[in-house]
Amino acid sequence: GIINMAADLNSCQTTWELTQRYGYVYGAAGIHPEEARDLPHDWLAQVKAWLGRPKMGAVGEIGLDYHWLDACPKDRQQEVFGLQLELARELSLPVVVHDREAHADCLAMVKEFPGVRGVFHCFSGSPEMAEALIKRGWYLGIDGPIPYKNARRAPEVAEVIPLERIVVETDAPYLTPEPFRGKRNDSRYLPYVIEKMARW
Repeated sequence: GIINMAADLNSCQTTWELTQRYGYVYGAAGIHPEEARDLPHDWLAQVKAWLGRPKMGAVGEIGLDYHWLDACPKDRQQEVFGLQLELARELSLPVVVHDREAHADCLAMVKEFPGVRGVFHCFSGSPEMAEALIKRGWYLGIDGPIPYKNARRAPEVAEVIPLERIVVETDAPYLTPEPFRGKRNDSRYLPYVIEKMARW
């Protein structure tokens, strides 16, 4: 199966449509941190409504992205992330967390919601952060950058993640692994990520 992530209110709609068109596609509804600046007053109610539909099984892609602060300032990202973590707790749904250059704040915020679990998508934190999340019941996403030559920290992180806590992801259409970097990513390239991990 495939889980398609929403990033804004419009893509909640398109995600839902994909789940209806294809039996093997499931959806997540949420507001990505880059899309968190200008939202209608009822945005959270809209996300909640999408999550009430069949085959919409997670809150995502949500989180913090401090690489693109021109898209949305930190305080607004944190506000929107916190409200969606609260929604996940209320609905007893898993979350898919986007964490880019915001490791300490992401970890601190999920610690405030100990009952919420899910996947730290495209995990890029430290081995220590990985261990802290694993102890709290989280899964860690491993993606296409694993085979990149500059992914020096990845082997150290992979060593501390139990196999049953690894989610191998595409992040399609992004993060295509070598030797296909620069092309549109899809699930055909997952074996390259797994093969690289198996060599460590």
